[in-house]
Amino acid sequence: MGLSLWLVPNATQLQLIQKVLPKQPETRSVSAASYPEITPHITLANSAKATQDTILRAIPPTLHPIPVEFQKLEVGDHYFRSVFISMKKTTELVALHEHIMAALDRDGASPSAPAFPHMSISYIADEDGVAERKKAADELRATAVVEGPETCQDDAGSVVLRCGDSEEGRVCLSSFEGTEVWIVRCEGPVQHWQVLHKVTVTPDVG
Repeated sequence: MGLSLWLVPNATQLQLIQKVLPKQPETRSVSAASYPEITPHITLANSAKATQDTILRAIPPTLHPIPVEFQKLEVGDHYFRSVFISMKKTTELVALHEHIMAALDRDGASPSAPAFPHMSISYIADEDGVAERKKAADELRATAVVEGPETCQDDAGSVVLRCGDSEEGRVCLSSFEGTEVWIVRCEGPVQHWQVLHKVTVTPDVG
């Protein structure tokens, strides 16, 4: 895969989302490649040709927090899109993506970003099949994901993650704030991926 550019939630939201990501099931046998530990993120661009310097040049010189809204829990047909939440195409998110893609394209890096924008919840090996991916999605719906009108959001086409409880009550997320952009070398098994560089956004003042 080469290098990837990820938009990552703020530290508090990152931990909350990681709490609900499925682990390897104890009640059934699955491939060792299924359910690796992953960092919640939105892939802004991938490139097998880009260098780290090329990727850095593609990032806008000034970055502000990027609001990201959950839209739908989906099951895909690719390992890296096994179970994911599609995101709403907010103005800020699309503008960042298009800036990066255009810059990489100008540098001849042949960027890609399949199914943009989405946040993967599970990577599940092809050998475990679509049945396992659907089972993972169903288990999420039973434990951590609320969809549609039940979310009590104004927009019926939305998703809420139930991330546990705090002293103030139940903690739920229907969005996150992207506050870091990571450059990640995605080679080999997921557990061997390397975070090469992190760019922190400039907080909004107001």
